[in-house]
Amino acid sequence: MPLAELLTVSGYASVGPLRDLSEVDTKTTVVVAAFDHPAHDELTTLDSLCAESGVRWLPLRRERGRVIAGPAITPGGIDFGDVAARRRAAAPDPPVLDIVPPALGPGDVRWVSAMLAAHLERWLSGGRTALTAGEIDLDPADLTEVRRPILPVPDRARPVPGTLDTASLIDDRTGIVTGIREIPPSPGMPARLRVCAVDVADMRRVSNWPNDRQALGAAWHDFDLAKQAAVGEAVKRYCGSWLAPDREVRFGSYERLARYGVPALDPRRLNLYSAEQYRSPDFPFTPLTTDSDCSWVEGFSHTTGESVWVPAFLVSRERQAGEPRFADPLPAGLADGDSAEQAVTSGLEEVLEGDTTMLWWADTPRLARLPIPDGLRSIIADATEGHEVTLIPLDNEFDVPVIAAAVLDRVTRRLSFGFATRPDALEAAKTALAAGFASQHTYRTLDSERGLSGLRREHGDLKPYRADRRYLDSYRDDFADVTDLLCQHQIYLDPRAGGRVAPRLRNLPERSWDELPALGERRLKAYRDRVEARGFEVISVDLTTCDVAAAGHHVGHTLVPGLVPPFPAGFPLRGNGRITSVTARRRRRTRRDLNVFPLPRA
Repeated sequence: MPLAELLTVSGYASVGPLRDLSEVDTKTTVVVAAFDHPAHDELTTLDSLCAESGVRWLPLRRERGRVIAGPAITPGGIDFGDVAARRRAAAPDPPVLDIVPPALGPGDVRWVSAMLAAHLERWLSGGRTALTAGEIDLDPADLTEVRRPILPVPDRARPVPGTLDTASLIDDRTGIVTGIREIPPSPGMPARLRVCAVDVADMRRVSNWPNDRQALGAAWHDFDLAKQAAVGEAVKRYCGSWLAPDREVRFGSYERLARYGVPALDPRRLNLYSAEQYRSPDFPFTPLTTDSDCSWVEGFSHTTGESVWVPAFLVSRERQAGEPRFADPLPAGLADGDSAEQAVTSGLEEVLEGDTTMLWWADTPRLARLPIPDGLRSIIADATEGHEVTLIPLDNEFDVPVIAAAVLDRVTRRLSFGFATRPDALEAAKTALAAGFASQHTYRTLDSERGLSGLRREHGDLKPYRADRRYLDSYRDDFADVTDLLCQHQIYLDPRAGGRVAPRLRNLPERSWDELPALGERRLKAYRDRVEARGFEVISVDLTTCDVAAAGHHVGHTLVPGLVPPFPAGFPLRGNGRITSVTARRRRRTRRDLNVFPLPRA
C-alpha cells in the first residue's frame, strides 16, 4: 500500500505486516492499524492487545466519508476506548458512526498516506504533532486537515495529557462541548445583551453519567464573555452530575465514621426537611440522622483547614444500590473557575445569594428599590419600552451585596428574576440584570410546544404544553407538585403569576446606592471573614474530573452548613428552622405567614 511504501524509504529499519505482538521490541516498534471503515470493534480489540504487550500504536480508519488518524497511543494513557466514547457521546446521530463509506480513489490514498507518514515521523522522533493530543480528521475531497482533541474519559484512573486549554473541551465530533451558538436578541430585548447557548455531549450513551445537555451564558457587550460563561456552566454541570469511579466514597453513618476517627459533617447541622414534611403522604425523602447509613465524599473545611467528609447526595445525583433518597443535590454552590480558589469563591457567592434570596422570598416584605444608574440604563435603553425593570437590594446578616433584578415583559406579562452576589453592589446589579433578561429566553423555550417537549425529557415534572399559558391551573394550589426549579419558570408563563407577586415590586420607596455594603475585592478570604464571623463554616468538595483538569478548569461545590439553598416550592427546606427563625426576628411572623408562592429562579 502507499503508506508502507512511504515508510519504507523514510529510514525505518523495517516496515511490514505484524504477526505476533509478543515478539516485538516495545521500545522500537509502533503498530499502524489501517482500516477502510469505522472498525470500532477491531480497533478496540487491538487496543487491548497493544496495552497488554506495551506496544505503541496508531489507528487509521474511515468514518463519515473522512479519514481519521490517531491519536498516537502509548499504553497507560489515552486509548481507543476514549476515542470511541467521545465520538459516540458527541454524535448527533450515533448509528451513523458505523456506516461503511465508499472506497477512496488512488490519488486520495496517496495524499492521506503522505499526511499520515509526516505526522508519524514527528511522533516517533519526539517532535510536536497533533496526534499526541488527539485525532487528525483528513478530508481528501478538499485536502483539508482538522485537528480534534481527545480527552480521557474519567471512567478509570490514568495519566492526563500535558496542560491544555479551554479549546480542548470544544469540538463537534469529540468534545465535551459539541456546539456553540449565539441566541439573537428578540424584539424588545436589549441588543447589548449577548447570550450564548452550548450543546454538551451525552455521556449517558457511554456510562451511567446523567449530565445536562445544554447550558446558557450571558454577558453585556462581549460575546466571548458570554461564551466563557456558557462553557463554564456546561463544565460545572458536567463535573457535578457524576462521581468518577476512582473517587473514594465511604459508606456508613455519621456515628460510625466518628467511632473510627473520620472527621465528618454532622447531619444535624444541615438544613433539610422538617418532621412534619417527612410524615406527609408520598413525601419522597428519608430523614438523615446521625445513625443513617449513606455515602460520604471527602471535602475540605476552609474554616478549620482540615478535611471533612460530607454526605455525597449533597453534591452528586449518584446513590449506591438500596441507598435511601435523603435529598436532591444542593443547587447552589457548584462553580467552575480557572483555579480552585476561584471556583470556591464563585460557589460561595452562589450559596450566600441563595440563602439571602430564599429568606427574602419566604417573608413578604416590601423592600426599597434602587434607582437605575446611567451606566446600567444605557445598556438596557432599547429594552425599557417593552420591559419594566426593578432593582432590589437584599440585606443579609453577612453584610455582602446581593441584588435582585426583576424583569417584566410588558406584552407577555412574563416576570423573570436575576440574582447576584458580588463585592460591589453595582457589579452585582449588572450581573443580576443580565441573568434576569437571559431568563426571558428560557421562557420562550418553555412557551414553545417543541421546546417544552425537549425539556420534559430532562425535567419530567414539567407540565404538558398549554397554548393558553394558564399553568397555574396545571399545578396544585399548594404547589406540592412543583418539584423542579424549572417548574417555577413554567408557572410564570401564566400572566396571573406575575400579578400575584406584583405588590413586592410596585410603588416601592427608593434607597440610595451609598447605603449598600461592599467587600472591596473578589477574594475567598473576604467572603469567608463575613461568613465565619457569623459562626458558619465554609466547606468545599473538589469535583474536577481529570479531563476538565487537563483543560485548565477547576470545579468545586461549596457548602455552608445551616444556610438555606434554593429549593422548589414543593420541597421547602425547613428542617433546621432557619427560615422561620430569621423571618420571625425580622417581622415577628409565624410559620403560617410564610410565602409559599414559587420564585422564578433556576
